[in-house]
This record gives sequence, C-alpha cells and structure tokens, in this order.
Amino acid sequence: MNMNELIKILGINNPTEKIRKHPKMLQLLEYTKSHDIYEHDFIIQEDAFITLLENINSLDVLLNILKKSYILLGINYHALEYAKFFNLYNPEILDYSLDADILFDEEYLKYASVEWTEEILKNQEKVLEIDDKTLTLKDNEDEESEEYIESFLLNLIALKKAKDLGLLKDAIRKLSE
Repeated sequence: MNMNELIKILGINNPTEKIRKHPKMLQLLEYTKSHDIYEHDFIIQEDAFITLLENINSLDVLLNILKKSYILLGINYHALEYAKFFNLYNPEILDYSLDADILFDEEYLKYASVEWTEEILKNQEKVLEIDDKTLTLKDNEDEESEEYIESFLLNLIALKKAKDLGLLKDAIRKLSE
C-alpha cells in the first residue's frame, strides 16, 4: 500500500502535501503494512484527521476507533475530543458521546481512575440523582420501559451537574457504593 491508497481508504477529503508528509501519517502507513485498516465510505476533512492523528497516542487505538461509524460521522467536528477520550479509555469498553466530556475533565480524573470508570461507572445499574445538593442512588427505569435511558448516560449527566455544584468528589464516592 502506498500513501495515496491509504489516504483514499481513510476517506480524506482533498488531501494535500501536509497530510502526505506528516510524520505520524508516514508511521501510520508503515503500521498498516502489518495491521488491517477498515475501509469505509465516509469523507473526512484533512484538518480534522490531522487533529486526531496529532493528538492520539496509539496507532492501534486510531485504527480501532476508525472502525466505529459514529466516530467517522463525527470526526470532522469532534476529532480532538475523540483523541482525548480514547487516549484514556478503551474503545472496546466505552463509547464517546458529548456527555462523556466529564470523563476526561481534570477534576474528574483527580477523583476517579480510568479503571474505576471502565469497571464500576460503566456497569453501575443505579442512577445518581441530585436534589438540592443531596446525592442519592435510585433504581433506573425497567429496560422494557419507553422511558428507559442507559444508567451510564444518566450518570454522566449527573456527574456534570455535580461538578457544576461543586459536588463531584461526593458524587463519585456515592457512585462507588
């Protein structure tokens, strides 16, 4: 595979010499000689891909996240957030969403480890509720209910609210119960 073929497979829109000669792109080309790359029909803007490329720590993670269609749909708008998120979290365990920004927040990472997030928070079945600075864990709706939203997503929203109220440390402690 050569650079032009790689760029085409990646779906880079209007490539320039900037991407063809980018040091990490050259590394990626070499890396793909021994690793499979996912072919897709999405169009990626060069600047967005370079942002992702420059900020992601692992080419293996890069190739892994490029298999996810929701990332390919949003890469032109959230490349830096994807890089920050997947530099910390395993893409096989957690998916990025706009509500997940709290998970790479400096204060959050002060009180919660990556392992705790992937093992405890991700699998927490109860939902954190904040009412007038009182933190409680409640049962979530029945999965069969039309009102059901995954506990993990509801807890991300609650963690953002807790941070805004200065209760993030207490919220993380409560979710650990």
